[in-house]
Amino acid sequence: MAVWSTDVNTIQPMLPAGPLSWAPLRARPRRWWLWAVIPIGLLVLAAALSPLITLPYYAIAPGSARMVDDLIVTPPDHHYPPKGEILLTTVTLRQVNPLGALEGWLDPDTDVVPSKEILGPKTPPSKLRQQNLQMMDDSKQVAEVVAMRRVGLTVPETGAGAIVADVLPGSPATGHLAPGEVIVGVDGKPVHLSSEAVDLVRKKKVGDSVRLTVDKGDGTPARTEVVALGARSLDGTSCTPTDPGTHQPCMGVTLGTKDHRFQMPINVSIDSLGIGGPSAGLAFTLGLIDELTPGELTGGRKIAVTGTIEIDGTVGPVGGVAQKTAAVLAEHADAFLVPAEEYAQASARAGKHLKVIKVTTLDEALRALGTLGGDVSALGVSGTNAPG
Repeated sequence: MAVWSTDVNTIQPMLPAGPLSWAPLRARPRRWWLWAVIPIGLLVLAAALSPLITLPYYAIAPGSARMVDDLIVTPPDHHYPPKGEILLTTVTLRQVNPLGALEGWLDPDTDVVPSKEILGPKTPPSKLRQQNLQMMDDSKQVAEVVAMRRVGLTVPETGAGAIVADVLPGSPATGHLAPGEVIVGVDGKPVHLSSEAVDLVRKKKVGDSVRLTVDKGDGTPARTEVVALGARSLDGTSCTPTDPGTHQPCMGVTLGTKDHRFQMPINVSIDSLGIGGPSAGLAFTLGLIDELTPGELTGGRKIAVTGTIEIDGTVGPVGGVAQKTAAVLAEHADAFLVPAEEYAQASARAGKHLKVIKVTTLDEALRALGTLGGDVSALGVSGTNAPG
């Protein structure tokens, strides 16, 4: 007969060994170490695969702040070596993998941004560097022209009309002009340069109409387009029928000069060291002015500079100013000249450790250097009332 055995946990029959006998299963040992090994293994696998994965993001990190004086070569009879330093500023730009993105997000001096903010809607990644190098070449040429004219040299220029580079959606020019077309006349007056077209439009008022002579460039006769001028927005990024208070007439187009040529009165060369983009325009302009004129434009100080430069001396924004400010701080510069649109961002990054000065034109930059002790007397500007 069956014998019953009592245990503190179970009451079970004890059967003789045989086909009907059974024993409880032993509990499997808990493999606690798996909870540590599996996550670590996944992290190792992710790290190994990370370099093979490219994300649609770019990391913008601090680059360098280096002087431009040794990059500029002028003729011996127009050469006045400066003692101070004008610094151009750069950022590093790279497309990131997952680990790179993580590093960027953890670094307060690095911004990780979607690719479209860098490339725009049309530029493939493979063309980005080529595009940036072309913008640098264009910027250096403009810097040379602006600097030479500012010191009193004559620089003739020629062109074949104002070519339309872009048309803002919803602007007055929409439906009237297209990229690639060339404006060769405004209100019956011939136009050879983009600056001539801009000057003629600026003489109008918001709401006025302007009559354009437009050449498609395909051999067909030029046509006439009548455009009612809108108003430029406060930030300069749009052109709408409603005037926000700027009272600045606009068509809503980006213009360049077709077949633009300059006749340089002296031979000047600028080595950009393979740096891309237009953001060194103002730095090269000031550096060249310093080389072409006697006296110390910087007062013997170390002055960092960023900003684009236009033929009319306008200074434009550049992007990456927070990272450039970090590079300037590392170089221990005395002051940092930045476009007015990016002054707040640069000042926030600089804190109390660096004097940041906002400028909108070349003359404002020269006045700022005057307030810092620079000799600007030969350039017809005073060193007072520098913005900042």
